[in-house]
Amino acid sequence: MEGKQLTLFNFAESDRQERERARGRAETMADYEAFVEKFKTKKTTDDCYTPEAVYAAVLDFVRTLPGTAGREIVRPFWPGYNYQEYPYPEGCVVVDNPPFSIYAQIVRWYLSRGIDFFLFSPSLTTFVRGADVTYFITNATITYENGAVVNTSFVSNLVPGVRIWLNPDLRAAIDACAPPPKMVPKNTYPDTVVTSAILGKIIDRHVELKIRTEECQWIRNLDSLSRAGKSLWGGGFILSERAAAERAAAERAAAERAAAERAAGIFITLSPAEQAIVERLTKGGSK
Repeated sequence: MEGKQLTLFNFAESDRQERERARGRAETMADYEAFVEKFKTKKTTDDCYTPEAVYAAVLDFVRTLPGTAGREIVRPFWPGYNYQEYPYPEGCVVVDNPPFSIYAQIVRWYLSRGIDFFLFSPSLTTFVRGADVTYFITNATITYENGAVVNTSFVSNLVPGVRIWLNPDLRAAIDACAPPPKMVPKNTYPDTVVTSAILGKIIDRHVELKIRTEECQWIRNLDSLSRAGKSLWGGGFILSERAAAERAAAERAAAERAAAERAAGIFITLSPAEQAIVERLTKGGSK
């Protein structure tokens, strides 16, 4: 009976061919996934779908503004649609979340056509040069339905004569739509206890501290924390009173350096021309 003899070379060759086939399958799958990815709609900061609860809270606030009762509310912004082509009814009010990438253009377009609006806006770039509008600065952190988290304010032409309005009621209404952040209580330890986190805050300000071996003892946890079902994260050290005093002094020095760094910021002054604007405004002239 004749049998096929396999040599070491045959095994190596077979293994090489199998690896090449596997690599070919992997490359084919990668090419297919890249092909499919091309046709997926890419999410941008403009695709910030507004949570219904947040929109309802904003709309309720808009309804409290003078001259808005009974007026039709329209929402002309959705992906792929040109807001300029929307058939705006006479006397309507636009209450919507526009694409932030063309936010200033949208504000100017509505103003030029006499269309009333109350729009969501990005807090950091909410001011539009030369626009006669009211800026409702809420700086509310909103998590939109596409997952984008944006500090949000608002802009409107519904309140003539007011340029900036920090309205706590509007901010509170938006905050109420989101679950309150989970508050993690921070432990405050006596000076005779030190942890890695405490030491890290000291060295962050380049303050030196030495604790001698005979003046500290490592502990896994504190009895009071164990009884409360908590732990001393990463363990720590109990210190002698002398070492505790040195630790407290180092913390004070670190805090003083932190305060000095904050105070060392550049103080911006007004130019003579800008100071003249202040004086003119003080006398009652806005232009």
